[in-house]
Amino acid sequence: MTIREGSIEIETISTFEKGPGKISPGFYNRTMEISRDLTVALLKSLKPGIALDSMAGTGIRGLRIAKETDWQVVLNDRDSRNTEIQKSNAKLNSLDLEIQRSDYFCAVSSRKWDYIDVDPFGTPSGLVDAAVINLKNDGILGVTMTDTANLEGKSLDKGKRIYGAKSIAGKFSREISTRIFVKYIIERGASLGRAGRPLLVLRYGHFIRAFVRFKKGNKVADDSLKDLKMAEVEGNSVGPLYTGRLYDPDLLGKMTDFGFSENSKKMFANFENEDLMFLFFENSNEFREVRKTRILDELHNRGYKAGNTNFNDKGIKSNVDEKEYRNMIRSL
Repeated sequence: MTIREGSIEIETISTFEKGPGKISPGFYNRTMEISRDLTVALLKSLKPGIALDSMAGTGIRGLRIAKETDWQVVLNDRDSRNTEIQKSNAKLNSLDLEIQRSDYFCAVSSRKWDYIDVDPFGTPSGLVDAAVINLKNDGILGVTMTDTANLEGKSLDKGKRIYGAKSIAGKFSREISTRIFVKYIIERGASLGRAGRPLLVLRYGHFIRAFVRFKKGNKVADDSLKDLKMAEVEGNSVGPLYTGRLYDPDLLGKMTDFGFSENSKKMFANFENEDLMFLFFENSNEFREVRKTRILDELHNRGYKAGNTNFNDKGIKSNVDEKEYRNMIRSL
């Protein structure tokens, strides 16, 4: 089966259009296209270096990086069936790159990297440390977690055990889980004397995807912990979680002209809004729901920044004061 994505074509054995799919050699997941789009767009906007796709599967992410950017790419997978598929797909796209068949920990420790991609089927717990310690100074980790249920309501105790924080179910759960995951990554880096700074973070479908740059140094590592705090949400104490910026505005500016897929465009358009506030406002008062476009128009007319959020379809992000927002929405 031939799949086209970005600037490449690949051969796959099986495909999944929604959700996490079923783990198997040579499978393609359409839902993860946005994750790959953002990876390629981000790396294309930065000074090139050497990148490791540590769990490459069909090789689609690493092959897109190699085809669409100036980065040098190494593909790795422990399954020989996947490495054979990678070789075939590299040839199909006229790409000559290094392909390894190795255990994850052996692959990441084989040299120092400017970028490491970690995309496991489930939690990356136990994998992050090895990646961080083998990044060059100012290197970047791109990491995915798909066990979002552990932080969003179905098994919160398990999530607390894995990620070291208390989460919450409900309308704010997607943002809370995302900020807990970022907290987890920053903590793991700090424990190794590395300061983590988020460049871009996405919560979409069944997964969270985070890109974090790490700088070496005990002092900066200590400083990186200052934004990890507890928070009161709807009468519940949650966290600790990351309360700082989720996006690097300069980087977003450089990524704007990338040829995103339609789904990626919709998500990317909201990134600039996400850091306007912690959590978000709802588009309703105590009596009724108000059209979001009407609310956004009114906020813009009053001189505030405002826009949609990817964390909730009914959410609005703005730099308006909460009291003024509540009074405003009652009048609409």
